[in-house]
Amino acid sequence: QIVLQIVSQDSLNASKDLQKEFATIEKKKEELADYLCEDQKKMSLEDVFSTMKTFRQVFLKALQ
Repeated sequence: QIVLQIVSQDSLNASKDLQKEFATIEKKKEELADYLCEDQKKMSLEDVFSTMKTFRQVFLKALQ
């Protein structure tokens, strides 16, 4: 039973840490949306990563 309590507490702590990370990511996404003059509500993380990927590809092509 003690092992179960430890596992449960570890799971709870991991969940709280994950929630903090998601909150941080969401805040950064909103800051990026503001910087890019995009609507925070409409800009998804997929949009952010897609934009970053496209920028990287174009940048690397320009370097060549």
